Amino acid sequence: MKLRKNSGKILWGLFFILAAVYVVVSKLWIMPEVSVFSILLTVFFIWLFLNGIRNVNFWEILFSIAFICIIYDDQLGITALTPWTVLGAALLGSIGLSLIFKKKSGHKPSISFEYDSDSDNEDEKYIGENIKIDNNFGTAIKYVNSDNFCMADVDNSFGSLTVYFDNAIIQSGSAKIKVDNSFGETNLYIPKEWKTENNLGQAFGSVKIHGVCEGSSNNTLKLKGETSFGEINIYYI
Repeated sequence: MKLRKNSGKILWGLFFILAAVYVVVSKLWIMPEVSVFSILLTVFFIWLFLNGIRNVNFWEILFSIAFICIIYDDQLGITALTPWTVLGAALLGSIGLSLIFKKKSGHKPSISFEYDSDSDNEDEKYIGENIKIDNNFGTAIKYVNSDNFCMADVDNSFGSLTVYFDNAIIQSGSAKIKVDNSFGETNLYIPKEWKTENNLGQAFGSVKIHGVCEGSSNNTLKLKGETSFGEINIYYI
């Protein structure tokens, strides 16, 4: 993504702008002294806040505000609320807003996601072209056995979700997987022969790669989405 590619320039740009403002206002006695470390943290959380607005990610938005409040609690006169009260409020607010304003898929409206499976158990097998997989507050294992796999929308919140794509066949030359992981763990098992374009983002979380992508086939898999306070694991098998 363009913002991710230019993140270094944005961070340094914000740093120098805030540093310039600080140099001026500190001489005018408008504000108390603030350490360089606090300025650096402020730059990072402002960038995270703007990125959260851009991606409509309430975790990034509210927790950025919470940490800025913690950094400047003395100046703002809210020491009685930091750190746990503001962090708790950010956590509850993020959960509530994420449930109310569920992210809409960025895919075209003409694409219909399929929930079809040949099992009613937690271990489901999906056979459609465009697949929607949801897991909330639980543990689940899913198998994609599609003969013409095109797209998967994977959403995991407060749970552990494992999805196997080793029996999926890409006929069009490319396919997409969009992952939205919050306070949980999402494990994707992907054929190592597929070429992979990894555009997964992270906010207070991590994306880990296990194994080696050989990319020996002509098929390309595009990974999009992000994890907030959780972990996405990509396993090449």
